Amino acid sequence: MVSRQPRKQRKMLYNAPKHRRQKMMRAHLSDELYAKYGIRSFGVRKGDVVRVMRGKFKGHEGKVVEVNLKKMRIAVEGVTVRKVDNTAVQYWLHPSNVMLIKLDLSDSRRKERLYKLAEEKRGAIEFEEEEEVEEEESVKEEEEESEEVTENE
Repeated sequence: MVSRQPRKQRKMLYNAPKHRRQKMMRAHLSDELYAKYGIRSFGVRKGDVVRVMRGKFKGHEGKVVEVNLKKMRIAVEGVTVRKVDNTAVQYWLHPSNVMLIKLDLSDSRRKERLYKLAEEKRGAIEFEEEEEVEEEESVKEEEEESEEVTENE
C-alpha cells in the first residue's frame, strides 16, 4: 500500500532509484509536436530545445545543457543568475516548468521509443474511430431496413 502522507511521498521522491527518477524527468510537448506524435509528454534529455513556461525566466527558449537526476533539475542554455562576485551560474529548473519545442533524435533508441509510443496512441485513436464508423454503418442499415418495411406496406 502506498502512503498518502506528504512526508512519505517526499521520502519516496528523495530515495527513488535512477530508473524511476528518469521517468519523473518528463516535460510537456509543444502543440506542434503533440499534433505530430500524439503524445502529451516525453523525457527531457541534453540537446533538446525547451521553452520555460514558469518562473522568472518565463518565455526563454534554449537548449538543455545538463540534466541532473540527483537534483531532478535541468539546466537550460542562457538561463543563468549572477552571483555576488559577478560570475554567471546555471539556474536549475524542474522539467515540469518547461515545454519541449524540439526533440534531439540523434539517439536511435530514443527515436524508436518515440515512434512506438506515437504509433500506440494513433492506433488507439484509429481503433476508436473504427468503432464510431461501425456504429454509424449499423444505424444507416437499420434506417434502410425500416424504410424498406414501410415501402412494402
